[in-house]
Amino acid sequence: MKKPDSVDELIAVQSELLRDMFIANLAIAGVPQLQIAKLVRVDLNRVNRIGKLLKKNKKLGITDS
Repeated sequence: MKKPDSVDELIAVQSELLRDMFIANLAIAGVPQLQIAKLVRVDLNRVNRIGKLLKKNKKLGITDS
């Protein structure tokens, strides 16, 4: 991953990371994906991609403990 060149780029990268973390937390809490997309104001495909990764990790037995 390329290192951000400016403070503005760093803020944008951090903002997107926080958004992904928020999406993941809402998905874990059982909030429907369409509601997450509306709440976080992102494309439904982004929510689906993150939700799919969470399901895959759950099937593999990967936990955050």
